[in-house]
Amino acid sequence: MAVPLPMPALRQVPAEIFCTLGWIYGTLHTPTHQSLLDFLTLSGASIKLTRVRVPQEPDLLGFLDLRRDSISLIAPPRDATGAAAGAHGAVNTRDIACLFEESILRGSLEVPVGLRLSDYLRQEGPYLVLRHCMLTPFGATLNSPGAKTLDLAIVNLEQVVGVSETS
Repeated sequence: MAVPLPMPALRQVPAEIFCTLGWIYGTLHTPTHQSLLDFLTLSGASIKLTRVRVPQEPDLLGFLDLRRDSISLIAPPRDATGAAAGAHGAVNTRDIACLFEESILRGSLEVPVGLRLSDYLRQEGPYLVLRHCMLTPFGATLNSPGAKTLDLAIVNLEQVVGVSETS
């Protein structure tokens, strides 16, 4: 008889997720030995969430299997242990903008010294880690309706229309 493998230890990571439904809020359950970025990269076609709040719904969903290709970005809390590692070695911080269909995310990206943004984007993926972010509808400011600041954003490059350096 086969002995079942032990389940890996999991940590709960509350997250705000910007997806095709709008902003949803829930809890990810990630292995303690993986960063959130590694977990997302290796998760397959979907991620699982518990205690989920979706737009316009008064009740929490106990469980949601969310299609990864519907996710534009994930914003874990600032103090999330192992949320996302930055680039390794010497880096330059670049101010960039990620263009989505109806909004723009501005933030800071750590790029290894000596790499152009275009070269970095070609070798990175499928996610970028941005810090000190602002998500707004096009033409809006931080004080506009729908604007949101985020300490950390993990951006799904498959949902980005384009990426530009802003300074």
